[in-house]
Amino acid sequence: MSRPEPMVEPIALSSVYRFEDLDQVDEVWEGRRPGHVYRRFGHPNSLTLERVVSALEGGEASVACSSGMAAIHAAVAAHLQAGDVIVGQTGLYGGTQTLLAGQLARLGLGSAFAPQPTRESFSGVLDRLAAESRRPRALIVESIANPSLKVADLPGLAALARERNLLLIVDNTFATPLACRPLAFGPALVVHSATKYLNGHSDVIGGVVTGPEVLIEPVRREAIVAGSTMSPLDAWLTIRGLRTLHLRFGRQQESAARIAAWLEGKPGVSRVLYPGLPSHPDHTRAKKILHGFGAIVSFDLAEGKAAVDRLVRRLRLISFSPSLGEAETTIMYPAMTSHRALTPEERLVAGAGPGLVRLSTGLEDIVDLLGDLERALA
Repeated sequence: MSRPEPMVEPIALSSVYRFEDLDQVDEVWEGRRPGHVYRRFGHPNSLTLERVVSALEGGEASVACSSGMAAIHAAVAAHLQAGDVIVGQTGLYGGTQTLLAGQLARLGLGSAFAPQPTRESFSGVLDRLAAESRRPRALIVESIANPSLKVADLPGLAALARERNLLLIVDNTFATPLACRPLAFGPALVVHSATKYLNGHSDVIGGVVTGPEVLIEPVRREAIVAGSTMSPLDAWLTIRGLRTLHLRFGRQQESAARIAAWLEGKPGVSRVLYPGLPSHPDHTRAKKILHGFGAIVSFDLAEGKAAVDRLVRRLRLISFSPSLGEAETTIMYPAMTSHRALTPEERLVAGAGPGLVRLSTGLEDIVDLLGDLERALA
């Protein structure tokens, strides 16, 4: 009789595994036999997480990385080389822009940016690069941008990538696989900061890359060699968080829609950005591409930084915290956090102006959240 199995997968903390003989080493190392060799190469917890995220995104394979930025770095470094150019949308997450313009640029990787996350905008940049005899190799966009909440034209960009033999990389952190599945539009590498919604409890730093196996294997090798794979505990905690993703994200999206509608027209609020609002520039596209409008609301305060400071000081329930996707509602100021490393001009282009606030809705009662905002904005 077999032994009862644990309800929760054990955390595999071993850094290395025993082998019976040389044949077993060869078989496991070459993938002809199930097993693990060394924690940096993968372990039972990362394998489970990779299988779950692959199923959620509809990908053939995944790689669990030590952070969202490690995932983006591995995805880019595995497929591009010195002299190649990666074309991104204007207004990518500040860390991504810093990676492209800083660390990767020093290694000879070029970058260019399209004003809008659309096929037409990217085509114009690609034509210009061709005229300059530069070598574009990849496109990078965010399904829902941070913090402008622009919605990428994924069908058009996927078609463009196919036509021009380019790699498409999509950061799907804000949408999660519940609101968007980029692989439905064609081959791509889909990146998540698992720190955010996939985990959802503010106790993990991690990232995941998902896609076709032929694209994922070079990413896996890059992450292993660079030592940027995920730890067993972070993988285990992310799996735990994924069990409630559908419940958490559903509630969070409902609250975000209520708050976005409530903010429109409020004194002192000059603009509200939420893809679910008819006033959002990409609302029509969002209805076609997304299965939900996300749980982030960005809004501009007319009086700029001074008004943001007053708001943050007056809030009692909502925390001022430089992250998102947690069970707790948080608010943050991109100009001083996620986009801090950019110049003021770059922040404006990215949508992270002096009065912009980004709200990540959690699981609290919507009446309490609206009450807290009402008091703070009064």
